Amino acid sequence: MLTASALAILPASPASADPANLNDCRANSRPSYVDVSSWQARGNYIDAWQAPYGIESSDALQVSATGSTRVDYWGANKNVEGDSSLAPAGWPLPGERQYMLMGRLTTGYVWHDTRHRYYEPGEWFPVGANSGCLGIVIFAGSGTPKLQFGINDPNIGDNGGGPYVTVRQWW
Repeated sequence: MLTASALAILPASPASADPANLNDCRANSRPSYVDVSSWQARGNYIDAWQAPYGIESSDALQVSATGSTRVDYWGANKNVEGDSSLAPAGWPLPGERQYMLMGRLTTGYVWHDTRHRYYEPGEWFPVGANSGCLGIVIFAGSGTPKLQFGINDPNIGDNGGGPYVTVRQWW
């Protein structure tokens, strides 16, 4: 939970984080980096993006994904968008689609342009087939951020397969 003092130092809008990078993503400008090939975010594991150039404050990211995840031992598969059913309390990302691809930043805040809100460090945010533009805000001394991916499922132990992810990055 954010304290009043933490809220006071968060940018008032995504544009105040760094308009050039977030606006470049919004305009679909040429990114500074794009994954050479997609990689699998395993459905039964929390996988981290390798971030070859690191993740810095004011970066903008956009994640796209394809494919599906097996969500039980009996072979039920769900695509990256998940079910039309919304996840209840107790799921990793309640209020969003069950079994959808989700992401989180281990340190720092993520401005989710599509959702018009910040996600706190370690808080899952929706990705699905296309995350939209994500603005990164990292405070000095908070450590090296990792962008992690998982499936919105309270029991990933019986999952298999997983979507293929591509990350675009502007700096």
